[in-house]
Amino acid sequence: MDQAISPEVKRQRKRKLVIKVVIILAISVGGFCFLVNVFQPKIRGSEINFGIVDRGVVEVSVYATGKVVPFAEEIITSPVSSKVLEVYKKAGDRVEKDEPLLQLDLETIKTEYDTKKESLEMQLSKLDLQRKTIASDLADMKMQVDIDEMTLKRTLVSLNNERYLDSIGASTREKVREAELNYTVKGMQLEQLKRKYENKKSASESEIKSLELDYKIAKRNIDLLFKTLGEAHVMSPRAATLTWINDQVGSSVSAGSNLAILSDLSTFKVEAEIADSYADKISTGNRVNVMIGSEKFEGVVGNVTPSVNNGVIKFVVFLDDHGNKRLRSGLKVDVHVTHAVTEEALRLPTGAYYMGRGEYELWVKQGDKIMKRKVNLGESGFENVEVIAGLEEGEEVVISDMGRYREKEVLTIK
Repeated sequence: MDQAISPEVKRQRKRKLVIKVVIILAISVGGFCFLVNVFQPKIRGSEINFGIVDRGVVEVSVYATGKVVPFAEEIITSPVSSKVLEVYKKAGDRVEKDEPLLQLDLETIKTEYDTKKESLEMQLSKLDLQRKTIASDLADMKMQVDIDEMTLKRTLVSLNNERYLDSIGASTREKVREAELNYTVKGMQLEQLKRKYENKKSASESEIKSLELDYKIAKRNIDLLFKTLGEAHVMSPRAATLTWINDQVGSSVSAGSNLAILSDLSTFKVEAEIADSYADKISTGNRVNVMIGSEKFEGVVGNVTPSVNNGVIKFVVFLDDHGNKRLRSGLKVDVHVTHAVTEEALRLPTGAYYMGRGEYELWVKQGDKIMKRKVNLGESGFENVEVIAGLEEGEEVVISDMGRYREKEVLTIK
């Protein structure tokens, strides 16, 4: 017959059973936590960069591309169609004012100059001869006018005498009328000669002016040819660096084509371009941040090209530190043009995550983990993005590229 189990023994057995269950549960939870900790996705802290949400100014900007160019540049062009005869310098040389760069073959121009010079001398002789001839003809006509004026005066004296004699009965009315007719004819002849003289004088002046104008035009043309001959030796107009030169001896060049480019490589500016859809964001005077690698240069929009070419507009940026040694002609740069300012905005440092205004899933730090969170972002500037909703001041947010973790929701930082 079985012995009865006392209540105390039952209590002890029950207590032991509870303890065993608790121990088993503890081991199970611990094991689960261990497994979760072992198999939960992790990320190295060195792989990520955090930005801290704070409040401040957001300088709203648009992005453009550009390149560094010399602040001052001068292009030397060919005065005429010719050939390169000799080259004295090479690209990269430092040249002084009036130093020869190259020589053009202007033999044809020299022949033309000699021919036109002879023609100009003959033209000048013809002009001088015509001046003398006209002056002589006018002098003869003027003398005849003076003689006829004296004759008219004598005719008037004769007329008055006849009238006087007629008044005292010593002459007749017939003689008076004859004297009056003679005076009238002489007067008409004199007036006709005067008009002829004035017409001749006016026509002669016009003729001389025309000849003088022809001479001046011919003289100007030959002066231009003389100047062109002088330009056969292409000289540097100022002290600068020769950044390009046509060094192909014997090559043909057309009038107006480039022969050389001179640049002042001590100071620089940026030539930038942006899609015409952003034209209203680019204005003269806008502040600009120019990035060369990780180095920032500040500047201002100097001028904007009014026309659109192939869907882009071009503008020039004048740099504050335009003589910095880091600047080199031809360097490609990123240009951020500020067009608005938001004061006291909740903001986050900009990074690879930002693709424009809208909703994002960003990684927010919580303890030793980072977790995805929906965040609404606004306009961005060169350094910061405006936070519309989803983040609080002081929170740390991953701003580096997290593209390969897009399928994850939580990551442990190790």
